[in-house]
Amino acid sequence: MVGKNHPDGVIINYVLNKYQESDSVQLDILQKDGSLIQSFSNNAKSDKLNPSEAKSLKVKAGGNKLVWDMRYPGFKTFEGMIFYSSPNEGPKVTPGTYQLKLTVNGTSKEQEFKIIKDPRLPNTQSDYQEQFDFLIAVRDQVSKANEAIIKIRSIQKDLKYLKEKTKDNDAIQRLVSDYETELSIIENNIHMTKNQSRQDPLNYGIRINNRIAFLLADSQRGDFPPTQQAKQFFKEITDELNVELKNLSHLIDKQTEIVNSKVKLEDIKMISSEQ
Repeated sequence: MVGKNHPDGVIINYVLNKYQESDSVQLDILQKDGSLIQSFSNNAKSDKLNPSEAKSLKVKAGGNKLVWDMRYPGFKTFEGMIFYSSPNEGPKVTPGTYQLKLTVNGTSKEQEFKIIKDPRLPNTQSDYQEQFDFLIAVRDQVSKANEAIIKIRSIQKDLKYLKEKTKDNDAIQRLVSDYETELSIIENNIHMTKNQSRQDPLNYGIRINNRIAFLLADSQRGDFPPTQQAKQFFKEITDELNVELKNLSHLIDKQTEIVNSKVKLEDIKMISSEQ
């Protein structure tokens, strides 16, 4: 008979005397002060692009079990994102006391539990906390970079629609094309848009968002505080990102006003009343 390894995480057992599909069941993992770490819900809508949303929870009448991986949510992503060697995993919590909150149809029960450090390691609590704080900061920078890509692509979608509506207006076409070009420059500085498959990063390399994501992955390969090299790299790459975000904000403020003013001046109807 082959043995089975113990699950890697916190094992949460709970019992529901009865259960119907119309019931609402939610499990929240909380810090001791009540702040949310991760939610699981039987009504969760799958949103792989936003890991902070509640994860799916399979529920049945009787005994139920959930194994929580002890991690915070990962970074926000976007459709078609390809990263090199950077799995989207949030940092693990530090050793300490946490809360589990089970809510069934509006009625809640709470239970404390503890995560204990590996006794084989010499790490102090401050070592764990320093690593956690660094990883959360790095994760948030990846999300910030990816949110910029999401914003750029939303504007690009609007500009594409505007170009289709104004094919006979050379002035609008030039304005939109110039705006698209400037957006694409910033977009490609933040993210390598040529990376469409898992092999592409080997040919085209990676940009700011993937470099930060790689730092996130590399800095949690063990239980140790960030190195001085990691801290220095994070500062440098954050500075690079801030330059691009500042340029993007300036571009949007300037070019959007110009395009919108031109559309208004020439009384271009974006949606026809004749259907």
